[in-house]
Amino acid sequence: MWWTRQIASSCQRLSGQLQLQFQSRCLSTSAKQTLGIIGVPFAKGQSKQGVELAPDLLRQNKLREVLQSSDERLVITDYGNLEYATNETLLQQQRQHYHHVRNYADFMACNLALIEQVQQILKENEQFLTIGGDHAIGFGSVAGHLQHTPNLSLVWIDAHADINLHSTSQSGNIHGMPVSFLLQQLRATWRHAALDKIAPNW
Repeated sequence: MWWTRQIASSCQRLSGQLQLQFQSRCLSTSAKQTLGIIGVPFAKGQSKQGVELAPDLLRQNKLREVLQSSDERLVITDYGNLEYATNETLLQQQRQHYHHVRNYADFMACNLALIEQVQQILKENEQFLTIGGDHAIGFGSVAGHLQHTPNLSLVWIDAHADINLHSTSQSGNIHGMPVSFLLQQLRATWRHAALDKIAPNW
């Protein structure tokens, strides 16, 4: 199918870029480098289905081999696909405060699980790679890294800022909001989400 060919082509293009990235990082040492991979088959940040297939499709199209070819000293551990479950607390938050946001409870449940998983991966590896198709998972990826590395610096590159709010979004699609969950200046906007417990101010 056309999207599997596109993924295969993207993996090939990534090979050269990753090779340069990992080689530059490893030039000063002969020690092995460790990388943990976690797949997040999440698709509820918007209304279209299909993006949840990306983690497995990337694996099937030799993502691991592409990464491994960047440096023979790279040790890769694949942690499989993330699992999560919603709970009544999140569903109540959705009903009472964030009913305009589509799938808020699923979004939070997934990212809460991802925050914990990223921290665990970084305890066992020097680097981590989150693979998914829905960029709503950017919240959990960054928040988990911040929990492990509080002085983290981040460059967010995207066609959109992904900084929309539940109070301003016309579509209610939460894949356009992950950055707003991370910024200290917008923390009050999500005051019912108990973010201080899970995502350091950034």
